[in-house]
Amino acid sequence: MKISIGALLAVSLLFSCHAYAEVSLTTGAGYANMAKELAKTFSETSGSKVTENYGGNIGQMMAQIANGNGANVVISDEGTLKNLKTPVQLTNEQSLDNTPLVFIWRKGLDIKGVSELKSDKIKQFAYPDPKAAVYGRAAQQFLDNLGTDQFPKEKVMKIASVPQATAYVVKGEIDAGFVNRTAAKANKNKIGGSEEVLNGYTPIHMIVGVVKGHEKDQDVAQFLKFLQSEKGKKIPMKHGIQ
Repeated sequence: MKISIGALLAVSLLFSCHAYAEVSLTTGAGYANMAKELAKTFSETSGSKVTENYGGNIGQMMAQIANGNGANVVISDEGTLKNLKTPVQLTNEQSLDNTPLVFIWRKGLDIKGVSELKSDKIKQFAYPDPKAAVYGRAAQQFLDNLGTDQFPKEKVMKIASVPQATAYVVKGEIDAGFVNRTAAKANKNKIGGSEEVLNGYTPIHMIVGVVKGHEKDQDVAQFLKFLQSEKGKKIPMKHGIQ
């Protein structure tokens, strides 16, 4: 009887801990700042702790979840998540709305926008790796529609991520780049200008999802509810999702 009672207590404790498991949030590098603000505001509002897991692209972060890093809430774009070959399954998905591809250029460059991409004024431009970043895929689709054979190889640079593309333009190491609205807004005083590219690629729809098995975690459910609150909705909008 003692063994049975002990086993029942252990199982009860396990389920109790699982039910109140804290939020462990992950996203790709391009939306780390937004995720950090969401985590901070949720913690201040609810008193619940949030563990944050940010790194390279969302594919790498999903691989870490598959390997047991413990993340239970994922923020990313719907298209990337659907195309990823991963054993990780997401449930309870909520929409955060759409966000556009943005073309930025360095200070001192006299251009009006992306319509001058083919001109000699732009010696080199960059965009994130299409295999790793949604904005890279969007940029690739946009360029394919323009006709990639019209650009000399030395004019086009594929790099790892949105933050890297942004940094190259901010430092003036290249003339222009394709990034997201968050990066463009955060660096508006460090670049020459920006233009939102609204056509020529599959729309980018951002979502939040719960890693399967954590649907009943009470802190996770509370976080999803927070995202639907006035405070929760303002943060993605501030970071360019609207």
